[in-house]
Amino acid sequence: MVKINKQLLLAFGWMICFAQSSFCQEKSTGIDQTKYKTALSFSTGLLTEKTRTTQLQGTLEFRPKLSRTALRADVFYFLNSVGDRPRFSMNNQLFVGAFYRFSDKALQPFVGFQPGIAYSQSSEFGSLNETTGELTYQKTINPVGSIAGGVDFFAEKLFFMFIETRYIFGKHKSDTYPVFLDEWRVSFGLGFHF
Repeated sequence: MVKINKQLLLAFGWMICFAQSSFCQEKSTGIDQTKYKTALSFSTGLLTEKTRTTQLQGTLEFRPKLSRTALRADVFYFLNSVGDRPRFSMNNQLFVGAFYRFSDKALQPFVGFQPGIAYSQSSEFGSLNETTGELTYQKTINPVGSIAGGVDFFAEKLFFMFIETRYIFGKHKSDTYPVFLDEWRVSFGLGFHF
């Protein structure tokens, strides 16, 4: 947890320092143009019981001309879970929703809401297969939602840096006990815009 906080503070501080430089002086990213953004990064999540998850995150965003509202899709591919209660052996998610940008300058804070689906499998609760006598863990598709916020920094013509956090809520429902999919996630990295 401490290691993640140092990395996030360093990345956020770096973005603020660049925002103060000459790159940001009244520079506009062009609200008068249609914008596309894409990024691929690692995302880390925090569950209760001192448990941390790691996902690969892919993002695609479309922002229409003359608008601060954007349509965005995020895909999370579950890599692993470590800690006192890992809960899931699989938890892949797809989100699609709207985001609002508070600025058209190089430093752009944003917030958004995305409904989605999770394809998940519990590693805790299984049901007994009567023919084989083994526990089976059902894979199910479940509705989820996400509230997200963060900052993009557009320093170059093609590249941008970002840091964001999101809260994910939902339940994994199967033929056994439901398990909450609730999680805080943080991601940062580099992406492309055109």
